[in-house]
Amino acid sequence: MKNNFAFILIALGLQFPLFGFSQSTENLFITKELKHALKESTRTYLGVPGANYWQNRADYSIKANLNPFTRILTGSENIKYFNNSPDTLRAVYFNLIQDIFKKGVARDWDIGQVDLHNGIRIKKLIVDGENIDLNAKRISHNSTKMRLSLRKFFYPHTEHSIEVDWSFLFPSKVTIRMGRYDSTNYMVAYWYPKIAVYDDVSGWAKIPHTGNCEFYHEFGNYNVEITEPDHFIVWSTGVLQNAEELFRKKYLRRIEKSHQLDSVISIVNAKERRENRILKPATNHVWKFKAANTPDFAFAISNQYIWDAVSVNNGIQRVSVNAVYNPDNNEFSKVASIARNAIKYYSLEAPKIPYPYPQITLFNGDGGMEFPGMVNDGNFKDIKTTLYVTSHEIGHSYFPFNTGLNEQSYAWMDEGMITLLPRMFVDKYANDSTKSSVESIVALYNKRAGTFMEIPLMVPSTNTGFAYRYQAYNRSSVAFFTLYRYLGKEKFNKALRLFAKNWEHKHPGPYDFFFTFNKVAREDLAWFWKPWFFDMAYADLSIGSIDSNKIEIVKKGDLPVGIHLRVLVDGKWYKFERKANVWKNNRRSVWIPLPKGKLQQAGLDCKTTADAFPEDNIWKRK
Repeated sequence: MKNNFAFILIALGLQFPLFGFSQSTENLFITKELKHALKESTRTYLGVPGANYWQNRADYSIKANLNPFTRILTGSENIKYFNNSPDTLRAVYFNLIQDIFKKGVARDWDIGQVDLHNGIRIKKLIVDGENIDLNAKRISHNSTKMRLSLRKFFYPHTEHSIEVDWSFLFPSKVTIRMGRYDSTNYMVAYWYPKIAVYDDVSGWAKIPHTGNCEFYHEFGNYNVEITEPDHFIVWSTGVLQNAEELFRKKYLRRIEKSHQLDSVISIVNAKERRENRILKPATNHVWKFKAANTPDFAFAISNQYIWDAVSVNNGIQRVSVNAVYNPDNNEFSKVASIARNAIKYYSLEAPKIPYPYPQITLFNGDGGMEFPGMVNDGNFKDIKTTLYVTSHEIGHSYFPFNTGLNEQSYAWMDEGMITLLPRMFVDKYANDSTKSSVESIVALYNKRAGTFMEIPLMVPSTNTGFAYRYQAYNRSSVAFFTLYRYLGKEKFNKALRLFAKNWEHKHPGPYDFFFTFNKVAREDLAWFWKPWFFDMAYADLSIGSIDSNKIEIVKKGDLPVGIHLRVLVDGKWYKFERKANVWKNNRRSVWIPLPKGKLQQAGLDCKTTADAFPEDNIWKRK
């Protein structure tokens, strides 16, 4: 069944002209899989889940130990898997992400030989009471995916029990989004066998992780126990349940105090870390954590790092903010405050979505990588980069985590948005009014637009090869900024809030995003979606003809962008702007009236406006 988008919107009371459009969003290219989901009413043309929307779930109870000296992680887990779908599942797929270090698997880049191993060792696998022969042909591997053919099928609307024991050797040198830092400081992620997503659009998510593209996770509750030697503190996605059993009273009081403070305090300073009388004495400590409705679980351990903490009100509750870092890294002492400001900014200013987790820990590793309630945050030489990377990774708490996006298929949905939004945070806190942070993403776009990297955003991320980062981060963030300028701050953020609300703890796709923005914009934005997201195209404006009292702006490229023109007439500068929709219905040129007088100079902005060929953006009277 296909709905008519125009009539649907009119029925909802949205009064704006719809019939003059040459395109409509519902008539853009739609895959077979999505057409089937629309027919089955699990998806809609309104940007909300359909009446028959369903979603599977996996709850994890895990006990694990990472020996920080041998680097061997061992664990056992019990998974409660809920097949809420109308389908009978004849196989189950597992993500074994640490198999990216397995000898012989496919990877997107060479990681050398030092940390290659024989893969995750599955020691026990029991499904609904059946002890699985681990050497049987019914188990197969494709890079970081493991498939188990079921003899007892998972019928619709049933619950199942899966038990797994496993171990693997943690990498010693290579850090791919996580790793070991300075011998005994570990950021631990993708560390447990995890059931893949089975959704209403594509069924099982069968594509393995090979390095570039990130992840697609199912939501669930986590009860996790991590055993570590004395002096090692553990931080995680979850909320610590047994702090009283672990910490000496002085530190317990500091932790509790930090949960109410708006200013940063030291939980563990450098002197105290050297003395290491922080935990109650024991050979080993068991750290117990819980997390609810989260798509993944990460943790970090250290017997060297110091610890700052603060909290912030997200509009609903106070959020605990922790920064743990090398005592020699003075710059990281700013990170707890930066993180607090970022959470406050996202929660209360833009896009005004309350931070979705009760806590966050920023761990001093390298680069920048997000996990629910955790960030792997590197060392950076300048404050702008620290501000950006920290706020970028925190921004992922919203997308893809709280709104469960498929990063393997459409990485631009989270990376593009969380490349743009932190730029505005940086501009507020960097105390540098000379340059907008958006200029850097526009400059990179202008450099690469129209090259072999120019791949439409709707091409699945796993198919983009060397163009992955340009497509996922750059073209997408510039597209979102162009849309932000067109809609304005309030309307753009309102659409984001509605999208996040409708799809909290669910799995939206691009069309759910498109239709949500259409609804808030009160117009069909197909004139924008098609060129920016579906077409092989780039942005390119130029100055065309000039007569005595007007100037022509020519759209040489196929992507619609706003016009931002400055002219010098009789020694005085004037500004003229037109929104991106001026190019609707394939319009190719626009005439802009000028003030009376002698035109001396004219220029189109290419610092904050996408333009692949900015050389023809300046005109000067000879």
